[in-house]
Amino acid sequence: MPYALELRQRFTPLQNRYDLVGFRDGSETLLGYAEQKRFKLKEKITFYGSDDKSQVAFTLGARNAFEIAGKYDVCAADGTVLATIAKDPASSLFRSTYHMVIGGRDLLGTERTLWKALFRRFVDLPLFPIQFDVLDAGRPVLTIDRIMQIRDSYRTEVADDSVDWRVAAAMTVAVDAFMQR
Repeated sequence: MPYALELRQRFTPLQNRYDLVGFRDGSETLLGYAEQKRFKLKEKITFYGSDDKSQVAFTLGARNAFEIAGKYDVCAADGTVLATIAKDPASSLFRSTYHMVIGGRDLLGTERTLWKALFRRFVDLPLFPIQFDVLDAGRPVLTIDRIMQIRDSYRTEVADDSVDWRVAAAMTVAVDAFMQR
């Protein structure tokens, strides 16, 4: 059964913080929040189950510092790798592109339209929408759409119920945090 997530950015001076809300069968559930400290050599975003940081739900972390083709692991709280997200630097020159490996499945994530991707690169307007699709052999697995607001907010529709919500949430944060807007 398909589900949706919404990622809502909070304003803070020293870190990116996001509230994560899940939607299924018409009900809304607060799943927790993500926190990314700025100015780190090795990117890491921690997702907490609650605001008091007492329970880590999962993490999205770079394997190495300073690499052109960044590879990030989505890890469960116990360290188990749920998925790997790797940036495709050549394809990303014109349209941000990521390869995702989830349980042996190779998925391709890319900005939905080339002209919007190019426009976004040359006209850096923060309110310009980002639209991103993750496909499995051409079939949509999840779609990510930036909601037009002052604060960043993203709506992720997950068409494939086998995709763990933690992986969908990590990809949504990656679209905001790593796309070099």
